[in-house]
Amino acid sequence: MATQQPSLFSDEEVNEWLETEDDDSPSSDTVSKIVTDETISDKYSNTQLRIVRTNIDYSIDYLKNAIGTLIDLMPQYQRRSRWDITKRSLLIESLLLNIPIPPIFLFEKEYGMYEVVDGRQRLETLKDFLSGNLSLRGLKYWKELNGKKFEQLPIVIQRGILRRTISATVLLTESATTFTYEQDNGDTDVDVRMILFNRLNSGGVQLNAQELRNALYESIFNRMLKEVSRHALFTKIWGIPPLEQDEKENPSKILISNSLYKSMVDCELVLRFFAIRETNQDLITGGLKTLLDKSMRLHYTDDEAKVEQSKDLFLKTLERLNTIFDNRPFIVPNTDKPSRPLYDALMVALSFLTVEELAEPATIKSRLQTSLNDDTINAILLGKQNTVEGIKERIEEATKILKA
Repeated sequence: MATQQPSLFSDEEVNEWLETEDDDSPSSDTVSKIVTDETISDKYSNTQLRIVRTNIDYSIDYLKNAIGTLIDLMPQYQRRSRWDITKRSLLIESLLLNIPIPPIFLFEKEYGMYEVVDGRQRLETLKDFLSGNLSLRGLKYWKELNGKKFEQLPIVIQRGILRRTISATVLLTESATTFTYEQDNGDTDVDVRMILFNRLNSGGVQLNAQELRNALYESIFNRMLKEVSRHALFTKIWGIPPLEQDEKENPSKILISNSLYKSMVDCELVLRFFAIRETNQDLITGGLKTLLDKSMRLHYTDDEAKVEQSKDLFLKTLERLNTIFDNRPFIVPNTDKPSRPLYDALMVALSFLTVEELAEPATIKSRLQTSLNDDTINAILLGKQNTVEGIKERIEEATKILKA
């Protein structure tokens, strides 16, 4: 089990990172539209979500067989699991105490087949407990049951749990799945399930930019971002608890409290390498948030072979940089933390250079220190300039530092 500090970066720092990417304000030459009561009324009519729903009380006994067969726990727009084993156990204790469980939301994707919009971790906990994959821990009122699995409980308690019910609001197949709304850059189709998940999940806390990309662009490439973000070298550099064998079923408390992991910013860090590299090749343009979105779309149809090449390029570049800087790459002096802008610049610049084109490690480290001591170059390498020009200038300075 991981014992390192929860995170090198606080939640506030990570939120500030995400805010700096919200750079997609309309350009100054956007023509303002005349807004009238009529246009507002039209928008109201066009954006009413046509939802057909019903309310059902499901017995735990029914859910035991339905979860994973009739009910899909992992639609693509779901966040990472954030419950540790104690929180999962307390849900079971609530059932033992006959405390009502908050309702779940299901979407009927076809007749009799559902996916979870809200309530995944409750259902996932039930599934694991009833199938014998969860031992109770940290119970407050049923301490004598700590360490026990479902099949180890007295029969009367097993039957009592199976008789309990969970309320569900089910959005039926007759509901609209998308609606269109107007933006400055054209009409946009929105998945109704995404809106519901966004507003319902975690008390209405909306998905951040990377969580939304994870939802919209599920692909081989997206799965690679998640895999690489759990690579041992990457997690060590960014202060994220290392990969654990059972983390999908039972993520540790230290992992789900890690600011980079729980917000999926670790995945975004991997994505930044590809997006900024493609920007330097003039394959995509825009502000940083737009670049990241476009990179996800660019790789959406990549096949296994192409994604494997991308993965190999990233990991080899990271390993080379880690060797050059003696296991402390893109660390800014006096902070003892890796710098995102410096990571972007050095990783992308190095990915374009062969081994023969590199300067000696001692020379590279000396050049970097000299550059960081120069106010002008420091501002380029560590600044928040997220325009295409600013990104290219940052990579150019990094190339000067690395190249023989």
